[in-house]
Amino acid sequence: MLHGRKGIGGRPRSEPTKVVRLPLPIAQLGARLARLRNMGDVAALLAVAPWKQAAVPLVGSNAACGFPSPADDHLDRPLDFNELLIENPASTFAVRIAGESMISAGLFPGDIAIVDRSRRPTNGSIVLALLDGEFTIKRYRMRSGGVLLQAENPAFADILVSEEANFEVWGVVTRSIRML
Repeated sequence: MLHGRKGIGGRPRSEPTKVVRLPLPIAQLGARLARLRNMGDVAALLAVAPWKQAAVPLVGSNAACGFPSPADDHLDRPLDFNELLIENPASTFAVRIAGESMISAGLFPGDIAIVDRSRRPTNGSIVLALLDGEFTIKRYRMRSGGVLLQAENPAFADILVSEEANFEVWGVVTRSIRML
């Protein structure tokens, strides 16, 4: 039951509804939103199972990329990719990178960015932002005039976020996985 002047989702009835593109097929969204309401985290929305065991053996010696050296037969403890990639499981999700605006930062088309929604963006961090209904990954820069989304490729222009823009930082990119 709704009380007072609040509308659907707790926002005032006078506030207009904004259409936003989500990074999921609409057919999958209903069930995931139901789970999200029950679990209260981003992982339910994006179907991330961050603590599933995913350990592989880690060789205890380094592998030279230049002149080959004899390899040790020593294995270190198993390596769990969750330990390397995920700091906050309930607020972490992955997104596939499209476009070439961040190649100088080492983010290439087809790579996977690990995004943590619990981190607050700081000057210079790389963020996943929603700008006027479109997702973009850029370097976050605070300027006296507001926020600048900086491309890491000279072929792409930076974006100065205007006060009129519908802008939200969805999370900070903490890691990336190169897909060869």
